[in-house]
Amino acid sequence: MTDNALDYLLWITNSHKNIIGAEFADHCLSIIEKLKSRNYTADELYSLVTDDELLYNYTDNAAETECEAFSQAFISVLMCMICAKYHSEGQKFLPEDIEPIQGDKLDGFFTYLKEKRPLPKDCYQIFCKTVCL
Repeated sequence: MTDNALDYLLWITNSHKNIIGAEFADHCLSIIEKLKSRNYTADELYSLVTDDELLYNYTDNAAETECEAFSQAFISVLMCMICAKYHSEGQKFLPEDIEPIQGDKLDGFFTYLKEKRPLPKDCYQIFCKTVCL
């Protein structure tokens, strides 16, 4: 199911390049390629994403609504992927920022991303309404 999430991230990154800028789009594409290139453990995946200063600095500085929606959707989908990985590894205790994500809702969310291909603002709203506690 996380392949659906990666495909969605690839789609929103490519379709929003002129909105988010070439440099940030290239950075997001490199994250996607890293995730596709090998099977990370949940802890490795969590560190890869949370230690990425450019990803979080861009999110903090995203002034335009579409840029902010893109970064919120991108990070939310990544966090869902991390949560799914922790669950698949049988982890009972999750990092604090992933705890609100309901693991039993992830397959439905990933299917939604594949079937509907929502705009980032819609993706983030669905994430908040259906996946988070």
